[in-house]
Amino acid sequence: MSPRWTRYFNKTKLYISGMSLQKKLVFLYVVIILVPVLIFTWNISKNRFETAINDAVRDSEYALELEKANIEKNMESIRRTAQIVIANQEFTEFISQEDYEVKELIDFKMNTLSDILQLKYNNPTIEDIHFFSANNNTNEMWPLVYDERRIKNASWFQDILALNGTEMWRFHQQGPFRENLYASNVGAKKISLYREIEYPKEEHLGIIEINMLLENFFPKMFGDVEESESQMLVIDETNTIHFDHSNPLLRELEMTPEKMKNHYLQKDSGQPNQTMLFLDREEPFLIVSTSVEDIGVDLVNLVPLESIFMEKNRLRMFIFLGAFSLIVLLSFITYGIISLILRKLHLLIESMKRVEHGDFTVDVDLQGNDEIGRLSSHYRNMLSKINTLIAESVNKEAATKEAELNALKTQIDAHFLYNTLENIKMMAEIDGKYDISDALTSLGEMMRYNLRWKKDFVSLQEEVSHIRNYIEIMNIRLDQRLELHVDIPSHLKNQKTLKMSFQPIVENAVKHGLQHVLHEKKGIISIKVFSNDNDVTVVIEDNGVGMDTFMLQKLKNSLQEGTDLAETSSRMKNGSGIGLYNVHERIQLYYGHDYGLTIESKKGHYTKVMVTIPCLLLEGGGDLSA
Repeated sequence: MSPRWTRYFNKTKLYISGMSLQKKLVFLYVVIILVPVLIFTWNISKNRFETAINDAVRDSEYALELEKANIEKNMESIRRTAQIVIANQEFTEFISQEDYEVKELIDFKMNTLSDILQLKYNNPTIEDIHFFSANNNTNEMWPLVYDERRIKNASWFQDILALNGTEMWRFHQQGPFRENLYASNVGAKKISLYREIEYPKEEHLGIIEINMLLENFFPKMFGDVEESESQMLVIDETNTIHFDHSNPLLRELEMTPEKMKNHYLQKDSGQPNQTMLFLDREEPFLIVSTSVEDIGVDLVNLVPLESIFMEKNRLRMFIFLGAFSLIVLLSFITYGIISLILRKLHLLIESMKRVEHGDFTVDVDLQGNDEIGRLSSHYRNMLSKINTLIAESVNKEAATKEAELNALKTQIDAHFLYNTLENIKMMAEIDGKYDISDALTSLGEMMRYNLRWKKDFVSLQEEVSHIRNYIEIMNIRLDQRLELHVDIPSHLKNQKTLKMSFQPIVENAVKHGLQHVLHEKKGIISIKVFSNDNDVTVVIEDNGVGMDTFMLQKLKNSLQEGTDLAETSSRMKNGSGIGLYNVHERIQLYYGHDYGLTIESKKGHYTKVMVTIPCLLLEGGGDLSA
């Protein structure tokens, strides 16, 4: 699409988007009706126009066929007359005589010549019968017998001789001996049949001419001039046009017959078009033609199409104006109906504005089963829900204040416990009970870590420190049979992790993986941390009893499907009530389903829990008082 059309399209889209819903609906309604009406108007007028043109072509073809039948009938009449003359043996013998007596001449004029002239009188369409005798001894006998020397200098004389007795047709002006027959309009135009006569055989006797006026030869071209809406033309072999000059249609044409002939002939081949359209002073005309091969002419019918074009334009205008008037009327009706429909929507919008300014006590009383009625019902339910949530929020805020007071009391109690543990620790050190002193130190740090829960995230280093305290306390009971191996790269010590996310895993390893083998070997728990692209993997592994394949798969399914863990194994639980599933679900809750726990185990050898979390470093390190 060009930049110009793109700008127009964007401006139109911007203008339509700025319209009100009511105007958009009316505009859409008008477009939906107007476009099909325009298409319908165009197609129906086009079809009517094509039908009218086809009818005009058929009428012209029919008129041409009738005229062609008349021409063939007249040609046959002329040929038959010529044949009768040629077949008259008395006539040919008399013309061929070198000498004759007066009695023979009188007898020829009274009988033979009278019989031939009777042919003309019996067929009124025959204009003249002429015989041009080559016998110099034959006297001219008007209006039938003439000396051939009268036509010897004519341009067409040699053409007749070259035909060797074959007929030739020729158009010319009134006057039997005029050479320049197309120089003026003097006299009526004729069409003549010429044929050489030999008698005896192969001896030139003369030339016979039978002619007929064009108005008789082409009756439809010259008949009903005032009533006809078309005009017939004849184009001969020399591309000369013959027509009725009295026809008003041709008199009003600005296009000359010569120009019309140039239109009629195809440019590439010079052959005539059978059907074509042309314009004269912006007025359309139709040309339909057919050929008459025997006389070598094309018969053409010229039909003005102004009335057909005007009818097409009137039909289009009538349908368009009718549709436009109907659209205008229906648009006003539609506008009023849409106004009634949208009135409820406007009331709903006004109530929304009041809610926007903080008034949640609005009551929207719009009933109905339509879309706006259902929207109003949902809107009322939403307002009710908002008011309920506001009330709950106020209650929660009050409960939060109360919880803060309780937390303050708890904090005071925690300080009392810390101070008491510190005093006992000092007494153990004075008595030299350093193992008790160390245990109390670890216990105090664990209590401080658990009770001071101000945020959900801590550094990996802090979480591991908490695990160390747990191992040290457990070693008092397990006679120092536990060892903790930690391998954390320095750049990952401040890795952001959920508080209390690894301690339950270690506690689960001690209770269910190592406690039953400590009488045989030392229990080792290793914590290794790896980073991979944008993720961090924490591997917690023990050298305890492990799990068989069935139990391991059941445990994995429990983590993936979230089923009842009580059916899988008691290894999923610990004293604090947080098991592996809880840790896995908590990690996915915060980080998404791409993260969580993965478990590997081999019965009698090890259990390995791999925790995958996103790589997020805490700025400024952690806070042990978290």
